[in-house]
Amino acid sequence: MRIVYQLLGAAVLVAGGIGVWWVLDQAGEGNASAAAGHGGGGGPVPVEVVTARTDTVERTVVAVGTTLARESVDVVAEVPGRIRSINFEEGQRVEEGDVLFELDRRREEAEVRELQAQVDDARVRYRRSRALFEDNSVSEAQVDEDRAALQTAEARLSAAETRLDERFIRAPFDGVTGLREISTGAYVTAGTPLTTLDDIASMRLEFSVPERFLGLLVPGLGVSAASVGFEDREFEGEVVRLGTRIDPVSRSVRVQSELDNEAGLLRPGMFMTVRLVLDSRDDAVMLPEEALLPEGERVFVFRINGETAERLEVRTGARRDGMVEITDGLSAGELVVVAGLQRLRDGATVRITRDHDEDEVARRWMPAGDS
Repeated sequence: MRIVYQLLGAAVLVAGGIGVWWVLDQAGEGNASAAAGHGGGGGPVPVEVVTARTDTVERTVVAVGTTLARESVDVVAEVPGRIRSINFEEGQRVEEGDVLFELDRRREEAEVRELQAQVDDARVRYRRSRALFEDNSVSEAQVDEDRAALQTAEARLSAAETRLDERFIRAPFDGVTGLREISTGAYVTAGTPLTTLDDIASMRLEFSVPERFLGLLVPGLGVSAASVGFEDREFEGEVVRLGTRIDPVSRSVRVQSELDNEAGLLRPGMFMTVRLVLDSRDDAVMLPEEALLPEGERVFVFRINGETAERLEVRTGARRDGMVEITDGLSAGELVVVAGLQRLRDGATVRITRDHDEDEVARRWMPAGDS
């Protein structure tokens, strides 16, 4: 019987403890709610604010590209023969028509001299027969025969002169010669590579842009490019050509720009990082990223309205160096909380401890040299 009384007493003590805990817990929640309604601690929440401002925002695409010469060709022999002379230095700038290589041409020169003599003889015969025809000493058929013989000889001479000219390998355009593949005295066949020729006064830069930007791509857009070979230098150019097809695998379009290369620093085949400016806006509303409160796919900020904080949903756009564009939900000139967000609730009373003016924003959130 004593054991039963002891168990009953223990149960009463446990029930009393639970009741006391429940009362204290309810009182604590009521105090917390009251404190939250007044910004915590029974008073206004201290916050730091910034003024939403307008700035220039550029919509850019970053890609990788490869440099190409404006014009590029492998210089080859058109006919077989032995290299008689090489008339350039490797890496030399040459002009269109300059003779780069000469093949042995003694046979062709002899053939031209022979055919030239035949042309001269045929011309004399034709002139004589025409004079005799005027005196009725020869028939018209003889004149026609001599004229045909002259024309045949001239055609054969022209063909021989072409064969002779093929012994001179010329530059097809202004450019810079590459490394030569043969030496003087070497025998080459038709199609043998001799050297390369590239026009690199300006360079083509080819890269690909995702299909979703196709509507913004037009010739004339600004392009800047950088190379690991020239870390401290950017090369400026503009878009000049767009591909006519979308790659079905990468879903991108080929783009070509041209970069000035008068200094001759760039070479065909270089790997470059490309920054393409698609459009620019001068009236974009900007805030520091610290002012944003992301919740899933939604983003909020706290706007100061008098002495209270108002929770607003906003839409964001471009991001740049710690700043984010607000495309909807906020206007330039409005005060927004950037510090003290953790204790804020919609409608909470606030106390502004610091108001960051534009100069302070620039120093704190913008990189050096930006404005």
